[in-house]
Amino acid sequence: MPLICPSLMLTASSNTCSPVQDVADSCRTGAATNVIFGLALGYKYVIIPIFAISISIYVSFSLAAIYGIAVATIGMLTTISTGLAIDAYGPISDNAGGIAEMAGMSHKIRERTDALDAAGNTTAAIGKGFAIGSAALVSLALFGAYVSRAGIKSVDVLTPKVFIGLIVGAMLPYWFSAMTMKSVGSAALKMVEEGNDPTWCTCYAPLIVGTFLGVETLAGVLAGSLVSGVQVAISAPNTVGAWDNAKKYIEAGGVQEEHVKSLGPKGSDCHKAAVIGDTIGDPLKDTSGPSLNILIKLMAVESLVFAPFFAAHGSLLFKFI
Repeated sequence: MPLICPSLMLTASSNTCSPVQDVADSCRTGAATNVIFGLALGYKYVIIPIFAISISIYVSFSLAAIYGIAVATIGMLTTISTGLAIDAYGPISDNAGGIAEMAGMSHKIRERTDALDAAGNTTAAIGKGFAIGSAALVSLALFGAYVSRAGIKSVDVLTPKVFIGLIVGAMLPYWFSAMTMKSVGSAALKMVEEGNDPTWCTCYAPLIVGTFLGVETLAGVLAGSLVSGVQVAISAPNTVGAWDNAKKYIEAGGVQEEHVKSLGPKGSDCHKAAVIGDTIGDPLKDTSGPSLNILIKLMAVESLVFAPFFAAHGSLLFKFI
């Protein structure tokens, strides 16, 4: 899994591969088609990583149950130093390009920093692949610990309590993403004020569900948030990387093949459409996407800590129905 997820993200976000070139080509007809193609690419490249995560979970569970999943998580985290280095390269190269532009350096230097920046966008997506895969396994291991500590013998999806939890849990990553993206679009002071809003998802949701709806419903919430959160977190960096590198691909028209030159120079209609897509992607790349890893892990940790209390005093709502 540590090989498959980053490799696919490399293919989806590199400007030397056809997916990004297709997104760049879609800019011919405006920003709307650019956004549509970018979103479609992100959704499409969720498929194989999810299969890879599923196979890893199945094999690990078959060998040693939940303990096997925990060991698999530790095994994936052994590459964390490489993942951190890869992820750190992107902001460094991006800021180097910004410094070169503000300092008024020569066009040749700017071309080199743009090439490094494009590579940085790709490596950032690869680093997020490591983070998402490990977050999925960590959350599943914590989910198993919660079920054990809460004394739940089985999680039956056909039970109304659990099914309600699944639906609510699957909604939470979208609610969380909506609030984080909205905070980016506000002014600086307003953004600071709204930045506290997502704590409703992470801190209060497990407490409210566990206290009023019980441990079974909370198990469904954790499972639902894990399932939907991982998929949204995988699609976001792929989409954003494709938008960003499609813009870089068009900007490098003077040093690339004829296909790129036909898209027009910097400042053309194609380039303006690509800039719009890149601007839309910034909140996904820097806020919503990475924060979903924290969402699914923090909810699982909090539920594990309060599991004995929920088991003893939970289900207050169902006691009066």
